[in-house]
Amino acid sequence: MEVFDPIRGLGEIPASHSGRVRFLPTADRTVFSTIQFGVLFVMAWWSGHARRGFAELMRVLAALDPGGRLEVVVVDTDGCPDLYECPEFAGQLHGWGEVAWVRGGRVVNTSGVGYRPECFEPFTRELLTSGNPG
Repeated sequence: MEVFDPIRGLGEIPASHSGRVRFLPTADRTVFSTIQFGVLFVMAWWSGHARRGFAELMRVLAALDPGGRLEVVVVDTDGCPDLYECPEFAGQLHGWGEVAWVRGGRVVNTSGVGYRPECFEPFTRELLTSGNPG
């Protein structure tokens, strides 16, 4: 039996970010402090919206960040119950592929409640223009 590889299971990752994606099967709110300049994506493997959201986020990153400046941290929704309670995501996590944009270990934007890929481009552009804190 083949072992499931979560990174490969995410789908296509652009070459610009292939070395910049980190998957965490479990996480708590301290995960934000490990991200200096990037995005946190909450993956619900069972959700079509989350899968589409990840693909759209990768498309946006390939277009806006071809140099791969932004780190991508993917957490499994089933392994991060603490994120459901933290102020940045309180009431927002529902398995739709929610995203947080992080600069200097602090959340600067979230995708909010529901499937909202229309915010991926403006929030990514905003983060990129804010400058790398590190």
